[in-house]
Amino acid sequence: MVVGYGKKIRQAVRDVNRKAWKKYKCPSCSRTSVKRVANGVWQCRKCSTKFASGAFEFRG
Repeated sequence: MVVGYGKKIRQAVRDVNRKAWKKYKCPSCSRTSVKRVANGVWQCRKCSTKFASGAFEFRG
């Protein structure tokens, strides 16, 4: 962590990264296996279905 930036900015970046790296529930197969592939592109690791959703948080 770089110490030259404010605490609020570091916390905001941490929260965004947690949402982006989190696994979400798949609307197709109902498993918790949807992960972010690219900016706004999400893919289920089990059924290989791709979704277009939010940039950092899946809204399925």
